[in-house]
Amino acid sequence: MQRTARAFCALCLLALTLCLACGPVLAADKGKAKGDQVPTRITSEKVRYEQGDRVVIFEGQVFVQRPDMTIRSRKLTVHMAKGSAAKAAPGQPAGPGEVERIVAEGDVQLEREGRQGTCATATYHVQTGVLVMEGEPRLTDGDNHITGRIIRLYLKDNRSEVEGGPGKQVEAIFMTPPEAQ
Repeated sequence: MQRTARAFCALCLLALTLCLACGPVLAADKGKAKGDQVPTRITSEKVRYEQGDRVVIFEGQVFVQRPDMTIRSRKLTVHMAKGSAAKAAPGQPAGPGEVERIVAEGDVQLEREGRQGTCATATYHVQTGVLVMEGEPRLTDGDNHITGRIIRLYLKDNRSEVEGGPGKQVEAIFMTPPEAQ
């Protein structure tokens, strides 16, 4: 029982470092060294660990807060790489490479640098640094916005890709100044 409780605590600490896995990519201060970390705070109504599936699940009014971004969703699941629980020392979080992917589900709202994103599901792939938004994804910057079937944000490269599909074309609305008269 004590071993299970210790593993649960270690994995909860791991989950709290979920955004640290991409710390250099998302750091608020672009001048920070690669090894610097920023604080991440996660609140939810409930958290559980499923050892067999190697996941930590936050449910109910999930709120992730970092100096550079916030995420709101109904559910947030941290998927750990195979063997990551065994590598974590008791009472210590595992290293950043231990988190494989992070999935936010249900009324997902992202905010970063004054820009907002909404979708049904957002999946962050730690290894590649790619955030995939699905389920009516929308990115908004002031009065400008873009929608599509899938939006991919390549955070390491600071670029994005919006994909349409059958029955759902990419739509972008950009506000431009009126023509000079």
